[in-house]
Amino acid sequence: MRRGYFVAWALLMLTGCAPRMPHLAAPDKIQNMRISPALVAGRSTTPAQSDWWRSLLNPAEQKILQLALSKNPDLAVAEARVRLAAADLREAGAQLLPQVQTSGQVGISQWTKNQFYLPPYAGESSWNNALKLDFSYNLDIGGQEQARAKVAQYRLGIAEQRRRAAVLLLENAVLQQMLAVRADAAILAELHQEQTLLLQIQEIEKERYQQGLTDSLIALGYAQRISSLQEDIVIQQAKARKNRQALAVLCGVGTRLPRDLAATPVLMPLSGWQIPRQIPAAWIAGRPDVLARRSAIEAAAEAIHVARDAYYPNVNIVAFAGGLAAAGSLFTFLHPGSLQAGVGPAISLPLFTGGRLRGKFDAARADYHLALAQYQQSLLQALQQVTAILTDLQAAGQERASLDQRDQLLQLQKRLQQQRYQAGLNNALPELEVKLTLIDNQLQQTRLDARARQSLINVYASLGGRVIPDTWSRHRQAP
Repeated sequence: MRRGYFVAWALLMLTGCAPRMPHLAAPDKIQNMRISPALVAGRSTTPAQSDWWRSLLNPAEQKILQLALSKNPDLAVAEARVRLAAADLREAGAQLLPQVQTSGQVGISQWTKNQFYLPPYAGESSWNNALKLDFSYNLDIGGQEQARAKVAQYRLGIAEQRRRAAVLLLENAVLQQMLAVRADAAILAELHQEQTLLLQIQEIEKERYQQGLTDSLIALGYAQRISSLQEDIVIQQAKARKNRQALAVLCGVGTRLPRDLAATPVLMPLSGWQIPRQIPAAWIAGRPDVLARRSAIEAAAEAIHVARDAYYPNVNIVAFAGGLAAAGSLFTFLHPGSLQAGVGPAISLPLFTGGRLRGKFDAARADYHLALAQYQQSLLQALQQVTAILTDLQAAGQERASLDQRDQLLQLQKRLQQQRYQAGLNNALPELEVKLTLIDNQLQQTRLDARARQSLINVYASLGGRVIPDTWSRHRQAP
């Protein structure tokens, strides 16, 4: 009895060498940070939508996006990582369950005559067979295996959040590319319209030159403008081809979309957007990439428990049963007399590891601080990303107001020139020049609206898939 007390006392003394569990600093909450006036500290019940893009696309455009979601290789990589994390979780959870293994041995032995073996074995051959079932159950006294299972659970959650982040990233990229394709078509149409007007003006100036009403320099100037405009058209056409190729690559089908989808015109609206206001900052903390970093902190905290529990003794209940025969015929080991069995505890306790356990414990603590810093970094980057987009949208709103005001003035000027032309007070050239200026203003509006819509898509995706109401209007309104 005293010997048992001594052993228990020795085990307690040895496990007393385990380091204390450190105080783990908690990550900062986004509500405690200084945020942009465009954000609010309150919460909102508006949930993130897995198919947030349905409200932005028509059915034909949705087919293109669904093709990308089914074929894009980046999503296949994310799915594979989720399956790998799920397999690791199953493996970690299996360590908490009883283990059963079987082993067998079949062999034939030749007994020597020149040693101490006597007949009937001397010089004879006999079968040496065994069949055994091994049972083991880890009591997990220190909770190390449970902590390992929790770490695997958190890592599965991290993989799932990263998969969702990859989906959002792809959806964002596809919508951006579709919007670029739509803008290319609108810009090309306006450039061709400008080209038509310039050709009309050039013909009028040629007639005026032939009649001696002007000199050749004016006609030459229009020829140079037409040549420069043709270069712009060629550049824009090349850009449009590249954007369509990039869209096909995102869909995972090569550099050309399938024929039925390639023939589908992209009709995403360009005008009519509004600036989002009063966005809850909590939406940013709910982004999948930020949540993945948060789960990494929890996984790192459990990993510290794993490293600390390694100092404690590990107790397994082991048992075995089977047959063993070192001589006799082929099936002698199956006879009742060949049965063997045993049961008992198996205790393991690290004594001298040369600092290996301490090194793992310190590394786990460092991993926790690293995960904490990465979470803070991702949260700050997410805040900066959203506020930068909102700042760009505010600047775009001011620019759009200026372009709209200029458009109204040009429309008034065009009507006045039409009236002067109809009254015979002027020729058609002033009106055509005003039309050219109007087209140039519309080009600026189209490019600005496309950039603003792309910024809105970035906002929706950066908020985890939340389309803010009344910001993606199809009707032109003052931003």
